[in-house]
Amino acid sequence: MHDLIIVGGGAAALAATSYALGKQLDVLVIYEQLGGKTGQHFTLQSESDHLVSNILVNLAFPSEQLVGEAQFAGEETVHLFERQIKARSGVAMRDRVLNVARRDDAFQIETERHGYQHSTALLIATGVAPRTLDVRGAREFLGLGLSYSATTYARLLNGKTVAVIGSNDRTLQGVAELARTVAQVYLIWIDPEPNTSSLMDLLRRTPTVEVIEQHQVLEVRGTSAVEQVLIERDGQQRALDVDAAFVEVGLKPMSSIVHDLVKMTADGFIEVNERNETSLPGLFAAGDVTTAFGEQVLIAIGEGARAAHSAYRHILEKLLARTYAGLD
Repeated sequence: MHDLIIVGGGAAALAATSYALGKQLDVLVIYEQLGGKTGQHFTLQSESDHLVSNILVNLAFPSEQLVGEAQFAGEETVHLFERQIKARSGVAMRDRVLNVARRDDAFQIETERHGYQHSTALLIATGVAPRTLDVRGAREFLGLGLSYSATTYARLLNGKTVAVIGSNDRTLQGVAELARTVAQVYLIWIDPEPNTSSLMDLLRRTPTVEVIEQHQVLEVRGTSAVEQVLIERDGQQRALDVDAAFVEVGLKPMSSIVHDLVKMTADGFIEVNERNETSLPGLFAAGDVTTAFGEQVLIAIGEGARAAHSAYRHILEKLLARTYAGLD
């Protein structure tokens, strides 16, 4: 039986694994994709209709993959964790976790290809997936000028024209960041209810922002990358010429494997306290899948290390209890 099993392959999971290795724990990390949100790509189209290789950065969001802000300052650290873990035999297992159960005083993790694994403590760092835009062209241009994280690329889009499609606080934050550097940003607010927040009011008065409400997005267009977003209101269509488009319609936490074990929010985020403990003793959680949602690589690294630290304390207590059971 392992001391600690970590489920996930992103920044939080890798940081937790690195911490556990430093404490000489018998740790196993089960992942579907190492690197998580730092392992994807995104390209823009140049004025000459060729993909701009020097704007190649690491973030696109295929269905059910992790999503968040790929903060470049944290990516090298994540890659360092990857190399450390890959160099240790028996630490990493590429597989899909099907089910998690509590058995006596331990956890039983059922995997698709490697059967059952058991551990004293369990750490969930499975991240989130984007709620996708279901219109023509959205899937085709994923990673080719269309992405699900506007704030990631704000500094790469100087002088560009950008559309942000969404209906939540992440939408507004993304537009606010982009407005500092781009030539024009179209905020396409798809919620039928108007937003009355102070940030929306400020965006309405920002010269580089055009707020577009009560419109439906019909299509994302382009040749080799995004060039237009087609919208409609009351039968009147409008084509917005853009260099990039970002979708911020919500995130889905990948928490179903522990749905029956721990407390969650109505949206499925795992509730954790300041030590990354869940409502079930011995089960910890870190990263974007939790209510300590930070959506940045550097924050996820810290959360993962803290969760592993808490798990380590739990493991020590269990070890001491077993060693000195029955002794006064």
